[in-house]
Amino acid sequence: MTSTTPRGQPDDSLGNDNGCCERSAAHPPAEWVTQRFAEMEGPLVAYTRRRVHGDWDSAREVVQEVFVKLCQQAWPDIEPAATAWLYKTCRNRAIDITRRKGRIPMLQSGNNVSALQDSSQVLPDEQMEHGENLEAMRIEIEQLTEQQQEILRLRLKDGLSYQQIAEVMGLTASNVGYHLHQAVTKLRCRLRSAP
Repeated sequence: MTSTTPRGQPDDSLGNDNGCCERSAAHPPAEWVTQRFAEMEGPLVAYTRRRVHGDWDSAREVVQEVFVKLCQQAWPDIEPAATAWLYKTCRNRAIDITRRKGRIPMLQSGNNVSALQDSSQVLPDEQMEHGENLEAMRIEIEQLTEQQQEILRLRLKDGLSYQQIAEVMGLTASNVGYHLHQAVTKLRCRLRSAP
């Protein structure tokens, strides 16, 4: 199925078995984009979902749009910076959507801290204590600035390097390190002083 452009000419980027990325040698190869999509779709949707108020459909649409844009990037320049580029582009697109809807970004409390253990291997009283610890951690994380929360998630949950986080958020790597250190220090102090 081939679509047409506004001028009525066929658009080879849709319905083409070769994929949008094989139109030119200057664009990423389709196999590489397919592999990156398989690896990154889940983490990017989860990351973007937090920025669009928990809306899975919007998050998925953003990620799909971003991968279409990835197909238009210069190859091989994009390859070494692809992870940071994907997160940054998803972040920027989500911010645009949020601004357009006139909302302030909200945190989804259920996603602030992932479970640290498989609950099937934990005794019931340990499970309850573990749940209380996670709830206390979630509450303390929500007290951090939005920027600190995002840096913490990108580093600990998504596993991005300081340099990648810097590229995503428009900071320097040393600035990322500073904010991350501040966030972790605040969490340690607050959790130690908690009853």
